[in-house]
Amino acid sequence: MINLKKKNVLICINELYPNSIGISLINLLNMLDYTMYNVDLIYVESQVQVINQIPRNVNVIESPFDVNKLTFFKKLKFFHKYDLSIMYDAGNPKLSDLVIFASKKSYLYLHKNYRDIYVVESKYNEFVLENHFFKFKGYLFSNEQLLNNFQKLHSDIDKRLEVLEYLVDEKHILTLSKSNISIDRPDRCTLLVSMGSINDRAKNYILMVKMMSNLIKLNNHVRLWIIGDGPDLINLRMLVSKYNLNEYITLFGFKNNPYPYLSLGDYYLNTSDTFDSSTSLIEARVLQKPIISTKVDTLNNNTYIVSSDPNKIANEVNDIILKKIIYNGNNNFWAENQKILNKFSNLFR
Repeated sequence: MINLKKKNVLICINELYPNSIGISLINLLNMLDYTMYNVDLIYVESQVQVINQIPRNVNVIESPFDVNKLTFFKKLKFFHKYDLSIMYDAGNPKLSDLVIFASKKSYLYLHKNYRDIYVVESKYNEFVLENHFFKFKGYLFSNEQLLNNFQKLHSDIDKRLEVLEYLVDEKHILTLSKSNISIDRPDRCTLLVSMGSINDRAKNYILMVKMMSNLIKLNNHVRLWIIGDGPDLINLRMLVSKYNLNEYITLFGFKNNPYPYLSLGDYYLNTSDTFDSSTSLIEARVLQKPIISTKVDTLNNNTYIVSSDPNKIANEVNDIILKKIIYNGNNNFWAENQKILNKFSNLFR
């Protein structure tokens, strides 16, 4: 006889924002089979546009959750209450401690290589210990490269390591991409589009601007749209002005719906220094935009790797434009999603 008892799941996240990590969690919550799972969600900080996308099947525990009021007796109520608990990114030690306490199968989900952020080894080790990395029963990674990097850093760890890629809400993206916007694509120009948090430590928008400065000397019929907000947006605006690129680069800031802008582009441009997973790269695939990237977590037939050198990258991008490369083939996101959901269900084993 089939056991129809639902599995109890706790997912905790410190910042539920409209970035790659937040969007990936919303996609996961929207695609889980709630005939199989009871899901409790804890977040400490969030934004309204993300909260509104949490499905009704999910039980949000206090909105927002105040970790500073997490007394021993309150924490005791969580003790091994769940079949599976996931800390959906590091950064809040108290929340990590709760996730470890909540089940015998506690996982830390890593979306970035923190060694790239904490360049000084002692600072990295301090971060890892503070966030209880080694107390989790296992680790999830949003791509294979992150898992490999983690293994190199912590070769002595004998715990479960699993890749759990991002799910793709193809229908949602395609529907939103058809929304009307108050701007037309540049006439008789090749349009590059980039999206994401304006955080130059990870995204390297400085390289993007320098590349455009060199590229327009080769081909002045190229334009770049950058969509996103972040701590380095003001500096990026100043850099664009410094290079006299206001005619060629448009900074839109944050957009609730960036997909109509991406749909007008010819190519998606990524100049990240890291192998962090990005929902923007997936969204570019949904809208069938060839990807030009310095680094990428997963290669496919429509990804073109270019140099991180600002002089070389301009020539390489221009070559791609001159060849008039278009998106080749069809995606099967349904099959990809099913594989990822099967991986999720296997975490209970």
